[in-house]
Formats: sequence, C-alpha cells, structure tokens
Amino acid sequence: MDAFDGEGLADHGFDPDETVWVRGVDYVAGWREARDAGAALVEALAAAGIDVTSLKTQAHARPDGSGEVTLKLSTVTARQTTELLRMASRWGCAS
Repeated sequence: MDAFDGEGLADHGFDPDETVWVRGVDYVAGWREARDAGAALVEALAAAGIDVTSLKTQAHARPDGSGEVTLKLSTVTARQTTELLRMASRWGCAS
C-alpha cells in the first residue's frame, strides 16, 4: 500500500497539470507537507470550537517544490477565527 492508502494523487487534490515541473525538485513532498498542514489547521480550529463544516483547505506545490495551503472559509468562520487569534494574542499564546 502506498502513502495514500491505495488512492491516486488526484484523489487528494494534487493536479500535476497546474504545476511547472523542474527536474530534481520534489514537488510531491511539498504538496504532501501542505496537505498535512492544512489538515492539522482544520483539526486545530475544530478543537478550538470553530465550526469547520464550511472550511476547505487545498494543498499546492510552489515552483520551488515547497508546499502552499489555500484556505477557503465563510465570512462567519473567518470572523470566529479572527476573534480566536486576537484572544490568543492577548493571552500571550501567539508569538
């Protein structure tokens, strides 16, 4: 079984046609890192009480092979997340 539990990369949002390929650059590793970071972000927001049902993350690989996460969320979720971050910053939790 592979790292994707038998599923292909396309099943996880990886579109090879949207990437500029350069020999020797490990794009898949950057995309995997972005996918994992996006999933961790969703889990953390849910654990903090944010409604993540309308939240979506999408992993991408940048031209240099590093990962990038696109976050789509509703206005309500954006405001909730903003308030959570402001509270964390007041408590000294954010650095």
